[in-house]
Amino acid sequence: MTPDEQLTYFDTNGYLNRGPVLTAAEVEAMRDGLDRVISLERGDGDDSSVEFKYGHDREGDAPEESGRDARAIHQYVNMWKRDPAYEAAIHNPKIAATACRLLRTPRVRLWHDQVISKPPGDNAHFGFHQDFYFWPLGPPNIVSCWLALDDATVDTGCMHVIPESHADPRFSPEAWARETSAAQTARDEGRPAEKTERDRMREADPSHGIPVELAAGDCMFHHCLNFHGTPPNVTDRQRRAFVMIFMAEGVRYNHAQSPGHILVPTIEVADGEPLVGDAFPVA
Repeated sequence: MTPDEQLTYFDTNGYLNRGPVLTAAEVEAMRDGLDRVISLERGDGDDSSVEFKYGHDREGDAPEESGRDARAIHQYVNMWKRDPAYEAAIHNPKIAATACRLLRTPRVRLWHDQVISKPPGDNAHFGFHQDFYFWPLGPPNIVSCWLALDDATVDTGCMHVIPESHADPRFSPEAWARETSAAQTARDEGRPAEKTERDRMREADPSHGIPVELAAGDCMFHHCLNFHGTPPNVTDRQRRAFVMIFMAEGVRYNHAQSPGHILVPTIEVADGEPLVGDAFPVA
């Protein structure tokens, strides 16, 4: 696709298969860096930044202490702070330029990154969801880049997306606000909240979506309101991916939307101000 065709496709569908952006050597350097971080985190871990401990178990952790269900997924947040190969990836000109184009902004800033690992035989599916409502941010002018560190196929648990869901008014922030208010009213009145279309989408099997298969070194982008999920990894192979979340200029800190987010302690601007700072580098 030409850049204009990519933008039209993304605007319509809420996702884009960007194709190859890294060389085999760059992918291997990222795998090696991840192995070093995993080795460290399997021991005492690194507590030099609050988010480093999130999403994986350390030596001595028990499931009831970590809050994770049988290690359903492994996450390593803000790898850009921990390994130069990951810092290079967030500044990769192919990736950053595509993010700027899709968000129609002169520059993008990283919200955070994360490695998401589905080891062989160790994961259930990760159901359909919209990322935006997990974050203390607004407006939803945010895009995620999902970079494959291994070949991602249906069998290994590649990304599945729901085209056009990012623009569906049933799943908009306005609808979210109405649903949240209705749910609170139901709780106040001592009755269960009515099931919404958003609830039904969350319950759908990942096979309901469109699979986006990628070779190692390829990436795809999806809008922060696009419903997406992943099936289990049913193979004997690794399925590691590096996710970079990019914000357009003007995205602001919205504390009320996700006050418990792991990165809240690292935010240095006031609620309602544009989210800037060294912890959120320009890509």
